[in-house]
Amino acid sequence: MSSSDPSAALVLDFDGTVCIGDDPVHFYAEEVAARHPAAADVPDQVRQFLAGRLPVERAADGYQAVHRLSQAAGVSREQFVAAYLASRERLEAGEGDTRAPHGLTALLEELRAARVRIVLVTNSPRIGIERWLTSQDLDHRFDEVVTEAGKPQGMPAILARIADEARLARPVTLGSIGDVWANDVSPAMDRGGTGFFIDRFDRRDGPSSHTGATFEDLLPALRGWAGSLS
Repeated sequence: MSSSDPSAALVLDFDGTVCIGDDPVHFYAEEVAARHPAAADVPDQVRQFLAGRLPVERAADGYQAVHRLSQAAGVSREQFVAAYLASRERLEAGEGDTRAPHGLTALLEELRAARVRIVLVTNSPRIGIERWLTSQDLDHRFDEVVTEAGKPQGMPAILARIADEARLARPVTLGSIGDVWANDVSPAMDRGGTGFFIDRFDRRDGPSSHTGATFEDLLPALRGWAGSLS
């Protein structure tokens, strides 16, 4: 490995990982309800889910809760797509209360100094993301931003490409952090990588190298992982 090659690569999810705050989920629920009368109760149900008061089967995060609840109300695929794009347009316009995790900027600076390639991988379209990253002074801190990733099905190929392009010497030097285990953690663990699971709802969906309720909880583990690579 030359001195210019990355020592490792870290893949980060966007919603619920780099972008903290439930307003984008609320936007999605509201936009679905506006398009289908039978989904009028979905926004309130989603608030209860996010507060831990309403379990929703097979929902690992707020977006999946919106989908499951709305699907049961008869919302069509076309209505889901329109509602989701409308919710991202609201994020693009600066609506809502969101933030980056405390300590994220400092962590990314430390990782870059340790020659870690930093990649944002999200199922979201690009709309809303670039402007949000700029507003948080994060737009220049990622080596690559992959949108519409098609996780979980598309994640193994993305991880393989990142590892190949970075010429990583060991599987453990590829890390992935996110709040949906099947999307963000399982694919990395399956290839021998290091998984960081933000288990907000204490779901314990599967094995992870490190688990915490918040991104901030995982900062020591992320720093320890980076420090172990040298």
